[in-house]
Amino acid sequence: MPDTPAPSGSYEPEHPSPASRTPSATRAPSARLPVDTTVTAVVPPVSPTEEPPTAPTRNCVELRVHGVSGGQAEELLDVEPAMRVGGDRLAGFFRWRREPDTQSVPGVRREIFAWGNLTSGSASRAFWLLLLPFMMLNVAYWMRPGHMVRGRTGVRRAASTAYGAGVRLLALSLTVLITLAAAGVGMDLVGWQCAGLGEACVQARPWLGFLASPSSPLSTPGWGLLVGAVLPAAVVLVLWRLSRRTAADYEVVTGPVPPDHSEDAPLSHPDFWRNSEIMARLRSAHIAVAVATVAALLLVPALAFDLAERGTGAPTDPAPWWIGAVLAVLLGSVAAASSASVLVPGMDPRWNARADRFCRVLRDTTLLLVAAVAVYTVWPRPGWAAQGRLPGSGTMLNTLFAVQGVLVALLLVAALVLFAVDRPHERTAMRGLAGPSTAALGTLLGGGFSAAVVYQGSRWLSGCGSVNAPEADCLPLSPPTAYSWLQLAFAFEAVIVLALVAVLALRLRGAVRAELPEVTSLYSRSVRDRRTWDIARARASGRMTEVLPTVLAALLLPAVPLVGLALYSIITGNLVAGPVDAPMAVAGELQGVAQGALDALVGVGSIIGAASLVALVWIGRSAYRDRPTRQAVGAVWDVGTFWPRVAHPLAPPSYAERAVPQLTARVARMADEGTEVVLSGHSQGSVLAAATVWQLPRSCRGRVSLLTHGSPLDRLYARYFPAYFGPASFADLTGRVSAWRNLWRVTDPIGGPVRCRGAEGGGEVPDVVAHAEPLPDPRSYDAPPGEARRPEILGHSHYTSDPAYAGALSEMLPREPVAPRREPPGGQRRGG
Repeated sequence: MPDTPAPSGSYEPEHPSPASRTPSATRAPSARLPVDTTVTAVVPPVSPTEEPPTAPTRNCVELRVHGVSGGQAEELLDVEPAMRVGGDRLAGFFRWRREPDTQSVPGVRREIFAWGNLTSGSASRAFWLLLLPFMMLNVAYWMRPGHMVRGRTGVRRAASTAYGAGVRLLALSLTVLITLAAAGVGMDLVGWQCAGLGEACVQARPWLGFLASPSSPLSTPGWGLLVGAVLPAAVVLVLWRLSRRTAADYEVVTGPVPPDHSEDAPLSHPDFWRNSEIMARLRSAHIAVAVATVAALLLVPALAFDLAERGTGAPTDPAPWWIGAVLAVLLGSVAAASSASVLVPGMDPRWNARADRFCRVLRDTTLLLVAAVAVYTVWPRPGWAAQGRLPGSGTMLNTLFAVQGVLVALLLVAALVLFAVDRPHERTAMRGLAGPSTAALGTLLGGGFSAAVVYQGSRWLSGCGSVNAPEADCLPLSPPTAYSWLQLAFAFEAVIVLALVAVLALRLRGAVRAELPEVTSLYSRSVRDRRTWDIARARASGRMTEVLPTVLAALLLPAVPLVGLALYSIITGNLVAGPVDAPMAVAGELQGVAQGALDALVGVGSIIGAASLVALVWIGRSAYRDRPTRQAVGAVWDVGTFWPRVAHPLAPPSYAERAVPQLTARVARMADEGTEVVLSGHSQGSVLAAATVWQLPRSCRGRVSLLTHGSPLDRLYARYFPAYFGPASFADLTGRVSAWRNLWRVTDPIGGPVRCRGAEGGGEVPDVVAHAEPLPDPRSYDAPPGEARRPEILGHSHYTSDPAYAGALSEMLPREPVAPRREPPGGQRRGG
């Protein structure tokens, strides 16, 4: 490898402050540490008064793709006038920046693709945190442990179909659950129970006098339900508007030349990032089912009263019962058709367009039906009074929980079958159960949030200190008993989290001691030195990512009795009456202290759920005023919203649906003009870079190289998304680029080596993408010459300032000038 100057002033997205950038020349390797073999020499830093030798301009571009959080374009490009040449972020030495200081390799210009604003640019996007359960269901869809190859038959096809259908139906049930929660507050507690208490409700909550006062024209049950329906309708409207707006913002134009599709690389499909038709169809179906849920809660109480009064011979006949029956049949048919439409797979564009129109018709029909139901509900009914809980709400909620339990069990079976007969590779996490676990955890989280909203709303409206033990002077409002099980599960979840923290702390302590011999061997220093312990702790922390499956399994323990309860309710036919209150069912014959303790746990679970929602809202509000907070919130979505919305259309949008086509168009254009492109991706940016290479046309081969650093491609994506990432897909990726280098550190909890050839491998593809060995971190044990402080342990940060980065970049540059290609007739206008 030719000697090249070490990069100066390079920037890593995780540390956007200009003062945090240090030229790699100040981090000389220690003599006691075996330096990475790819760097044969490090040129000493140039004096501020010297001018480096000029190098001929190469027709090459280093196109960097940052990781989570992002930053300003000036920071990412290193174009600030001052750069630090010594010291650290607290106290350092600076000089004026020159043009060579902004180049990792002389003569190679640098570009940055800044995509951070797609997730953390607008302050309002911080409130996407409230859509976390929806996002988890969408991610679970992509975690299937089977191949994504068309033409599968038999058990493989049946299990794959069952997995996809189970996730989409579970996502639809989550939309219904959120709608029922909003209706539980607006329609059940306010419009039915509180309004039915009359003057007692007016005295406790005077602002509800327009509903509860006997003299008010809106005090009838029908009008009370209609007013209460405003809250769930508003929730549905907000979700619908948010989904439509983001879909328009993220829409891009498809390139004229399709990629070279391979079955080993599902992300190379030409339509992989074209999801607008499927998402529009799913959005219409979810909105239709949510609106139908509100309509059913309006219809059931009125129809039940009309059927009860039909044979009494009352002098004043209520609304004709057969109108309500016809509306019920129509509403059920439209809701069933909308639910079935989410199971239709994505086909060719013409089929998708027809399915989209059909789902829109169903959605619009539901809106017409809810208007007719509203008229039927407010029809005058003498003698109709609100008593107890809202009729039909408990049955709907119990049935929904039972359906969710069956769907979770279906996902578990489908995942186990796929892992047994169709697994893509052996390193799949949790033996294929990562997807069902994520779906179950997202459903549990959504249920816990819903129960917290209803329970806390009941406590606030009633003025009681506890829902389970009401006081004498408070309103007797009672939410459905099924919510108590979710609150109990949330309380147990808090106990599990505390236990996990303690166990992980002990495990980390043991891992630190296990790393000490390796650290003392690498650096030839005493184990008594505090620096040795710091390095050992950093190495142990970098390996803690491997315990993620254990953590996920532990967090799912509270969901096991909930699924069992749902299945028991179906077997015993206990859906109408619903399960008994959680404390009473668990305590059984035990009374007194046992029941009181369980009541307290339910209350604690309600408080924890409400506190979690308040914390999310507070974080979202803080993000309005504080850009660093907004970037931190966006970092969460950088990992969770990479995948298109094909399971839950109301989840936060996928930034990759816009970022990957933009990158593809830019790289393809430069390659067509004869420019050698080195795609340099850090962390999540490496995933975007790999997805971009898979989308490039065949004509770009030989002109694009890939440099990944701190990459989760193998360590996280291959394990948890085995159908889309793994040895076979990485081997395919290797054949699409002229060179691929991967930099990683043991102290990095996210990045790791990339394995290309597994047990099913073959050909000339290497087992591990170079570099197979980790980069030393820290580069030296002691302070380098001219410095008074030891170099910091970098972990996941500052890969571009490591000497190995410039060395890897030099290795991938063409040895001879690349001739530009002739412009094809009718070529595209150049742009980025």
